[in-house]
Amino acid sequence: MRTETRQSFILLAGTAATAALSLVYTLYVLNVLGTERAADFSAALSLFALCQLALGPINGTVARFSAQYAGEGALGKVRVLSVEVARRVAVYGVAGFAVVLLLLRPLSALLRYESVVPLLIAFAMLYVTMLIAVARGVLRGVQRYGPYNVNIVVEAAMRLGIGLLILPLLPDAAGALLAYLIALTATLAVSAVQLAAVWRGHRPQRVDGRAIREFTAPMFVMLITAAGFQNLDMLVVKHVHQPVDAGIYSAAFRLAATIGVLATGFNTQLLPLMTSLHTQARALAGPFLRLSGWFLLLAAAPLILFGLWPRDVLVALRLADYEAAAPLLLGLSVARVLGYLGHMIALAGAATGRFGFLWVYVPGLVAMAAGLVIWHETLQAVVAVILTSQAVTLAALIWFVIAPRRGRAMPGTPT
Repeated sequence: MRTETRQSFILLAGTAATAALSLVYTLYVLNVLGTERAADFSAALSLFALCQLALGPINGTVARFSAQYAGEGALGKVRVLSVEVARRVAVYGVAGFAVVLLLLRPLSALLRYESVVPLLIAFAMLYVTMLIAVARGVLRGVQRYGPYNVNIVVEAAMRLGIGLLILPLLPDAAGALLAYLIALTATLAVSAVQLAAVWRGHRPQRVDGRAIREFTAPMFVMLITAAGFQNLDMLVVKHVHQPVDAGIYSAAFRLAATIGVLATGFNTQLLPLMTSLHTQARALAGPFLRLSGWFLLLAAAPLILFGLWPRDVLVALRLADYEAAAPLLLGLSVARVLGYLGHMIALAGAATGRFGFLWVYVPGLVAMAAGLVIWHETLQAVVAVILTSQAVTLAALIWFVIAPRRGRAMPGTPT
């Protein structure tokens, strides 16, 4: 079995366990909150996910350079990189949180929240997540996927257990989100132990800060774009639609997000794998196409379920109150598949430090945002906009990669 295939299955085991635990918790929350309050939970999570992805260069940069340093046998550099990035995240995060406090009320009003508490918890989750992102970036970069799996599964398991205790006492969006925050905070301790094992016995070594900074800026643009593709529709629906309709959309949105869980395992592996191959001047196209193929094969299962039996799926998951979400499930899920394929192409380009694809990636998001501004009267119109924009953007990215004048099969393939 090829190395990247074996590593893919290791990661899939972890992401499958995480997905199962997360799905159980999401279904529990949707049933406890009901259609009118479910959108408060989903919109807060979407805002959290949007900001988390937008700040993804923290994880991606650490993963990319950890992979490079590990390939050089310089784990002392990985140690210094981790400590320095974590220190900056902690300091700048406090400053960012102070700005967030000033924006909480207008943002809550924009998204039709009765209280600022759900968004306050969501931003607290973001701060802790960014610290954990450093540790997970290291584990990705040095390709220690067993400990990485432990990290993400422990978080999901604690979230479910804590949520089962909290939600009966606090049955609202704030209670549902509080379980995330407590679980994330506890996972910090797990992360610290895992990092110490990575560089045990290696002395600190100096790293090239300039190379890291030059890589980070375009990564921010790339991941902000990816965050918009994956979460903007839920925020728009929360703003423009009534609570019941927004709740219906949130159920379809959260179920379609299972596609994202499948993609996570491949995206986790893709950046360090492509970086390692590029460093060794080896071809990237074969491994990239194999990973993409495995993702599509696995994604076919939920697409078939959502396409043929959407109402049966909702009933089986005890979401009969959300039956109106059934016609939205397939379109949303296909849009997610197309979006994640585009993101995988972007990650392959980023692994080699070539960001020319941003010239088609960013305009794709701008076009989707414009479409949502114009066509949002019905939930079906929202789905049509994101499905069309994701398809066109993916086609543009593929064209960018294989256009003959570029003379290469994919971003970063050695020439």
